[in-house]
Amino acid sequence: MALPLAGLLSLVGLLSRYGTPNPRIDPEAAARTAGSTSYFASQFLGNVVELTMLIFGVLALTTYLANTRAKNLAFGAMILSLLGIAPVFSALGVNTYALPVLGQTYLEGQRGSLAFGVAIFGNPLRIIFVIAFILYAVGFVLFGVAIWRSGALRKGAAISLGLHAPLVASFARPQPNLTVVVGALLFLVGATLVTLDLFRGHPRGSARMKRAR
Repeated sequence: MALPLAGLLSLVGLLSRYGTPNPRIDPEAAARTAGSTSYFASQFLGNVVELTMLIFGVLALTTYLANTRAKNLAFGAMILSLLGIAPVFSALGVNTYALPVLGQTYLEGQRGSLAFGVAIFGNPLRIIFVIAFILYAVGFVLFGVAIWRSGALRKGAAISLGLHAPLVASFARPQPNLTVVVGALLFLVGATLVTLDLFRGHPRGSARMKRAR
């Protein structure tokens, strides 16, 4: 259940940032948005809690696939995914903790504070994020292949989870675009299909698990 919960929470974080004022165009409106309690709550749920749930979901999915013929692929996917998720905590921490403080300081008269938020997303964070995204994307593409080859879960989950990764290339930016939201929706669909198969007992998966025992 951690996987679909992570997908749902990621949508909360993304949609709360979608269409927010650009600090370079309307800094005061951007500061009011970033300094609000609702913004902090949505980013805490959509970033910190979401990534925590995602880690547990990745571990659980790997454990399930370990009883199939795709166990080696699943293990490699887990390693790459976790290596990609861990550095993203720092990038999304800017949205969660730094931007609300910078927004408040801007409203209190320190007009240069929002420029710090924009500058943070430059180098070296940008380079770290690119590396993290590549690891994350390759990891979840491998998860898609592992699910497909395992035969233990429906192939729709493999397609959704495999396709979502290349679409979330800019999810750590302050203002996500529609492509990122579509990627998050694909993840939610794939994660939900995995969970439904596990709770309902996918026939092919059940047969494989019995043979493994």
